Amino acid sequence: MTNIEANKNSFNIQEENKLSLKDAIRMLEDNSLKKNEVVTAIIIDGERFSIDKLDAYMDYDIDDLGNPQIEVKTNYEIAFEALDDSNSYIDLINGKIEHIVKCYANDNHDEANIAFTDLVDLIDLFIQLISKVHKTVRAYNENFFKDNDTIRNLEIHLLSILKALIPAREKNDIIMLSDLLEYELADNLSQWKIKAIPLMKKSKKD
Repeated sequence: MTNIEANKNSFNIQEENKLSLKDAIRMLEDNSLKKNEVVTAIIIDGERFSIDKLDAYMDYDIDDLGNPQIEVKTNYEIAFEALDDSNSYIDLINGKIEHIVKCYANDNHDEANIAFTDLVDLIDLFIQLISKVHKTVRAYNENFFKDNDTIRNLEIHLLSILKALIPAREKNDIIMLSDLLEYELADNLSQWKIKAIPLMKKSKKD
């Protein structure tokens, strides 16, 4: 029998053979965690490793790792952690916008075009992230968002900007591109920081 500590709760797994870290996580997820809980990290000898950085340890016998503690969080907790990181993500996008606009202004189109591809990928990832976060926090506090379309409207506007950016880039319409980036997109992102993200944080239930 193997004893696994997860967030200071102990779980006993009936297993006579040696158990790898990968199998221990799988068995924990299958048998002990709630539907809205996921393994997010492992603490080995006091050092925290996020789940996406654990490939090198997955096949180790769990006993050889000194019975590590497994960190478990709810999707609600993860959503609010993502919100905390959202402002820095927006700052990253804004930095990319400034760089592209400056490159176009200096006729450095090749560098601008490379950065533009990166920007589209960043915006797409941001939309996916913020949509998942909004869906999660809304599910836990539906009434709070009942008569407030701030986030939905910003999402729609952001998607429309992204939709307009692609043809402008394909037509090499630098004036349109610069206007969309410097004014439309930058303003939309500022509204996420000023209105949407604080609104979602305000909805948090203890």
